[in-house]
Amino acid sequence: MEVFQIQRQFRELGIVEGKPKNVQYLQDLMLRTQAAFIGDNYNKIEIFYTQIPPYRASLQKLRSKKWYIKARGIREIYQMDQEQYIKEILKERNNKNIFVRREAQIAMVVFLGWESLRFLPYLKWEMTLWQQIQIVEKLWDLYPQPDLKRLRKSYTSEKKYANELIMRIIRKFGLREEIDYIIRFLDDPNFDTRESAVYCISSFEPGEEQLRAIKSKLFNIPNTEQQRQLVKYISSLPVDVDLTFYSELLHRGNDVIKLSAAEVLWNKGYVKEVQDFYYRQYSYQPTPEFSLFNDV
Repeated sequence: MEVFQIQRQFRELGIVEGKPKNVQYLQDLMLRTQAAFIGDNYNKIEIFYTQIPPYRASLQKLRSKKWYIKARGIREIYQMDQEQYIKEILKERNNKNIFVRREAQIAMVVFLGWESLRFLPYLKWEMTLWQQIQIVEKLWDLYPQPDLKRLRKSYTSEKKYANELIMRIIRKFGLREEIDYIIRFLDDPNFDTRESAVYCISSFEPGEEQLRAIKSKLFNIPNTEQQRQLVKYISSLPVDVDLTFYSELLHRGNDVIKLSAAEVLWNKGYVKEVQDFYYRQYSYQPTPEFSLFNDV
């Protein structure tokens, strides 16, 4: 179908600039149905979308001063693969409104894929957990082949949200060769960064050297619950029980960590070791002046 035929058909259906509700209804309909089309039919939908009056309707929304219209315009653009507007969208990646910059950052991933990671150091606002998850899922859906070269270039970023996003990408794509990056943040001063590291490392089986590094970092973690989670993860690994490590937990940890270490040893058959430890720790040793066996 030729472009002029599309435009004439729209006019006959009442899809004209003077009837914005009709225009928006058609846009919403196309956005909801475009995922069901592939091949030539998908390309036709894209052509139809570009001819909805007023022409470049989504671009006009993108240029609106109202944040909710601007955000909607960006979403429509990336949902309908209108890649020609990427330069306009890049200008909004640091918009002061969280919804606008969120949509702009998702659009960057949709259009640029792994290359979009190069913008991480230049983002001025924190990236929420929800936003990180959305970006990871878009990469997974649209660009399932990891680009390690571009990923590793992003490792130099010092932004905490960037560190957390990269760890989530490593986890989602199962990049075992990159888990040293996750281990690096297990004892980070920032709580959320440590939380991401503990969560992400739990999806991997580390090598011998990496496991030693994880055990070492556990003692530097200032949060008991995160320490406990890491003890649980280490105990789940298919390796021999490290009695030296668990003994150190029993003697250096607080009551929660001592209990976690004791539980691991007990469940793995080291009952006597646990009993001996608690006997030494809590058995009552009377002082001479209060001994019942003092000479009368």
